[in-house]
Amino acid sequence: MDFKGNDLAKQVEFESFNRQLNTVNRHTGSKLVNAVQKEVHNILQLSKAMIEKEASMLIAEAKTEADKILSLEYSRLEALKSVNPNIRPDELSAIEYERQQLLLNIDQANWRLDSIRLVIVTHQ
Repeated sequence: MDFKGNDLAKQVEFESFNRQLNTVNRHTGSKLVNAVQKEVHNILQLSKAMIEKEASMLIAEAKTEADKILSLEYSRLEALKSVNPNIRPDELSAIEYERQQLLLNIDQANWRLDSIRLVIVTHQ
């Protein structure tokens, strides 16, 4: 994100951008962080709504995918049971229980900020 809160992630490919970066020593880094601390806090506040929206979308996609996969597995096993008497009812129950538990766990998923990366652009 830039200092105005614009999301630049889709405009810049991570690996090529990452190769262009240089690290600074700890002393310089500390001075830079102190100089832009207010702006960083503002950017974090601006990004919170965007991150929550993206996290919600990822959680919904994960839930849909998990439900699809385990429902297909349940259907496959149920169809197999009709021609194979060795498929026990508890096997079907186990898949259904797993599906329900997984969906409950995905519903409880949340995001958290682990770290930030401060990029200072200089024109040399």
